[in-house]
Amino acid sequence: MLFLAVASLGVGLWLRSDVIILDGVFSLVSLLGSGLYLLAAKLVARPADRQFQYGYAHIEPLVNSVNALMLLVICVYGFFNGIEGIRTGGNAVDPRNIILYNIANSAVAGCAWAYEATMARRVDSQLLRNDAREWMISLAFSAATTLGFALVYVLPEPWRGVWLQYADSAMVAVMSLLFLPVPVPVKILNHNLREVLMMTSTDEVLVGRVEDEMRRIKAEHDIVSHSSHIVKIGRIHFIELNLLVGPAFQLQRIEQQDQLRARIWAAADRPIDEAWLSICLTADPRWT
Repeated sequence: MLFLAVASLGVGLWLRSDVIILDGVFSLVSLLGSGLYLLAAKLVARPADRQFQYGYAHIEPLVNSVNALMLLVICVYGFFNGIEGIRTGGNAVDPRNIILYNIANSAVAGCAWAYEATMARRVDSQLLRNDAREWMISLAFSAATTLGFALVYVLPEPWRGVWLQYADSAMVAVMSLLFLPVPVPVKILNHNLREVLMMTSTDEVLVGRVEDEMRRIKAEHDIVSHSSHIVKIGRIHFIELNLLVGPAFQLQRIEQQDQLRARIWAAADRPIDEAWLSICLTADPRWT
């Protein structure tokens, strides 16, 4: 990625092509993002300590949000930069060299994307999936740029000369605009900001299993009401249940209450290192 970033910036400056320079900037941001991903992967694997008593699960969505935000800023900046280039008269460049470079760039990005996507499925890593998507964007960027400049060789005059003059600036604006609604970075930013802000979990399957089990438990025991708080932060689901029990509630011994917790844990169906279960039993409505 460092090689592609330096190569894109160097070739872009040599050919005076804004679209290749934009690709180089994107590669630099992706390189920084990969470094943050590696740091997050190491931190997430650490156990909880005195400073981070809930562990380091929050680092993963935070890193994903930062990287997605940087990509979003690049897309917005690239769009306005391309529009400004068109407004000021365009930028005539050599299409042949740009096409050759982007073909080589597409081959490298395609191989990297295929490899990381395969590894992400094998180890079930969201960090790898996000990094693979960035390679996919780089591949799409290079392929689309190649096709855009190839139009120079098929358009008739006078459209060929007009497109040659404005192709570089137009491709910068178009590619930046096209990447705004794709899953990266908007969807990743939205998904991970929900986790950073500790919003309600979107895992409807997990929420449904917990609520179904609670309905069965309430039918068996004197539980007046309950409230649930389920959020996902990184790889960890935090599940908090507050049960308001009535006077006829029979599970008075600790071992009986532990069996109740084990029953809810089994319903959640999450590995012990991917969930944090907290259950509060109270007869006072203030604690629910």
